[in-house]
Amino acid sequence: MKLSRRFSGSESGVAAVEMALVAPIILLLGFIPMWDVGAAVAARMDLDRAVRAGVQAVMANINDVDDVKDVVVASLNGAPGVSVAVNKRCECGSTSAACTSLCSAQEPPEPPSVFVDISAAQPYSGRLLQLDLKSETYVQLR
Repeated sequence: MKLSRRFSGSESGVAAVEMALVAPIILLLGFIPMWDVGAAVAARMDLDRAVRAGVQAVMANINDVDDVKDVVVASLNGAPGVSVAVNKRCECGSTSAACTSLCSAQEPPEPPSVFVDISAAQPYSGRLLQLDLKSETYVQLR
C-alpha cells in the first residue's frame, strides 16, 4: 500500500513510457514506405541497366533483334514478370522506309536512318506500392 501511494502522484518517466509506446508505430509508418520506395527505385534501376546492356549490344554491331532481346533478358538475371520488346525501324527523313532500300527523295540516294527501340517493363508489388515499371530508349545506327 505504501508503495502505490509513493508512485501515485509522481509523473516522472511518463514521457519515456509514452515514447516507448508510440515510437514503434511512428518508425513502422516511416520506414516501411521508405523501404518500399527504395526497392521500387532499385527495380527500376535494374530495368534501366538491362536496357543499357541492349544498347551496348546494338552498338557492338549485334543487329538481330532477337539477339538484342536475349542480351536484355540475360542481364535481368531471370527477374519475374519482365517483358522485353526490341524493334528495328528505318526512316528516310521523317517517313518510314524499308531498311533494304535507298532513300530516293535524296540526291544522291542514301541509305535510310536505322533506329532500334528497346523497352523493358516489369510489375512491382511491394508492401504498399503496386507499380508498373518501364524503361525504354532507342539507338540510331546511321
